[in-house]
Amino acid sequence: MKKHIANFFRKHKQSSIFVSIFVAVVFSFMYLPQCLTQKVCGVTYINSIVRDDVVIMTPRGEINAEVVDTFESRELGLSRRNGLREGEGMLFVFPFPGKYGFWMKDMKFPIDIIWINGQGVVVHVVENAKPEDYPKQYVNSPEALYVLEITANKAREYGIYLGVKLGIPGQK
Repeated sequence: MKKHIANFFRKHKQSSIFVSIFVAVVFSFMYLPQCLTQKVCGVTYINSIVRDDVVIMTPRGEINAEVVDTFESRELGLSRRNGLREGEGMLFVFPFPGKYGFWMKDMKFPIDIIWINGQGVVVHVVENAKPEDYPKQYVNSPEALYVLEITANKAREYGIYLGVKLGIPGQK
């Protein structure tokens, strides 16, 4: 058996080397940490490996937002927390613009949910989403790249409405 395997690799040495190099290249791109902000299709994406928190500029003040940009961190979100401090929020960063649904599973406090496109413009807002709303799902239309969650009834206080542009680091 060992002889057959050795003969196979001798006969197919060039193709084995090609396959090995190809596999190495594919895995390196899959697991390379992204150390800079990406620009794809004219949209700049935030990279939380560089920063864990960002300051979002609103028409009426700043929101210090924790960035969540992995599947696991987005899935957990604010669930199981007791609340947010004044001026705090959570910024969900998605890999590409789309329609992203949110629900209130395991939430302990009401929130405002704000969907933002790649240019920093608010495209959808849900005010005062409550834990008892579960299993209702809130979904944006049109597409968004970011979702900001803040304490309930604070969106208006910060001047956040449809069409308002927010200052998100990495945006033009």
